[in-house]
Amino acid sequence: MRSNLLLAFACALAIAAAAQPTWRFHLAFEDGTGARDTIWMVYDTMATVGSDFQPQVDYALGEGAAQIDYSSFNVFTWNWDGDSTKIHALPYTHYPFHDGTIIDAINWTPPMTISWDTSLFHAPYLPYIQGHFGIAYMDAIAFSQFDTGLGFGMYNMLTSDDVTIDFLSELLFPFGVAFGAVDDVGLADQVMSDTILRIWPNPTASQICFRLPTSEVKDVLITDLTGRKIPCHGISTSSGTVDVSMLPPGLYQVHLISTQNLHYHGLFEKMP
Repeated sequence: MRSNLLLAFACALAIAAAAQPTWRFHLAFEDGTGARDTIWMVYDTMATVGSDFQPQVDYALGEGAAQIDYSSFNVFTWNWDGDSTKIHALPYTHYPFHDGTIIDAINWTPPMTISWDTSLFHAPYLPYIQGHFGIAYMDAIAFSQFDTGLGFGMYNMLTSDDVTIDFLSELLFPFGVAFGAVDDVGLADQVMSDTILRIWPNPTASQICFRLPTSEVKDVLITDLTGRKIPCHGISTSSGTVDVSMLPPGLYQVHLISTQNLHYHGLFEKMP
């Protein structure tokens, strides 16, 4: 009996020792007034991948709705309940991809400094063969002032630990963040194109159309610029159209997930 208990205890220790550590990556923001806020991106064995039709919010990992003071500087992303949050978690089975994190902000004053820790891209426990990411970037028109080798508006996060934006600052938010590999055939181009979404007509008074370059649309989410989900009727993933005629005038975000679980995003303006 005692030997069985010792064996079970030894097995438990072995499993605990082999457990994948939680990978936590932060983007720290500081605006021109010195106001600060942080977004976290996480890999965890207990995390889930949700969808607009099957929401799965990892509350234990902090993906729940954030308590946001809408009169102060805040950065945020969104969860599968359509709530503003400051954490986006994915399971390790999704590694090395961490795409679809769309970051927005309110009440900020330029210049904006964004900082991160590049050493986390090389954490020794990451499950990838090389033990690190092959690509990590932020994507916005405001980053077009920098040439980091990835293309227009794509800031290569592997080249530095921070960046300050004081150029086209009004076009910095919202922006996408994506991580991935580059040594698989075609993967770099696939990852780098995941934030490109053509929306037309734009601006529009009644309907928007969209088309993904290589796959079909699985989920569609419309949010305002605070990250709050906006109910829309007349969404057709087959024809690539959304009826926005009932929306109040303003700017909105479109978030799409393809049948291959790639994430796309874009902005459109609703006219009266």
